[in-house]
Amino acid sequence: MAIATVKLRDELHAQSVRDPLTGIYNRRFFMDAMRRFLGAATMGDKGVGLISFDADKFKLFNDNHGHDAGDVVLQAISEKVLEVIPSDAVACRMGGEEFAVIAPNCTAKASKVLAEKIRTGIAATQVRYVHGALPRTTISAGVSFCPKHGTSPQVLLKQADEALYAAKANGQNCVSSRRSEPIRRNALSP
Repeated sequence: MAIATVKLRDELHAQSVRDPLTGIYNRRFFMDAMRRFLGAATMGDKGVGLISFDADKFKLFNDNHGHDAGDVVLQAISEKVLEVIPSDAVACRMGGEEFAVIAPNCTAKASKVLAEKIRTGIAATQVRYVHGALPRTTISAGVSFCPKHGTSPQVLLKQADEALYAAKANGQNCVSSRRSEPIRRNALSP
């Protein structure tokens, strides 16, 4: 009985912090992790990078291929993100086709490089569904950095979202850093 109770408790905890479709963390867990990372960053030498991104033209994709195919693409995006981010970074699905990654103990440049690595990894991913391959999905991403762009979760999210909007306005399928020009495909070197 005690083992069943522990197992149930663990399952309920996982359901409360994980997105049910993709299996990555949800917004609630992400915000808690961001507060912890930012608190540690203000006491140390390293910064924290925040990457906000979403799938380009995803509504049109769902209209053309169906929501089930869209769900498969969101799952593939999540898998690719988990494959390319460092082990101490946290990825989450913020909602819909919107995602975020927080990378502790990094530099502003490393945050941009990570965002570009995520972008290129997703663009190269071929997703198969029912009758064959789906069109490739691209993302647009915005990057902010603590302490350069702020030290609170709300400010960093706002800065990253504004950079994301800049990437969308500059043709999509690119990375934009707050207060900078968009980073075009393959413009960054690791």
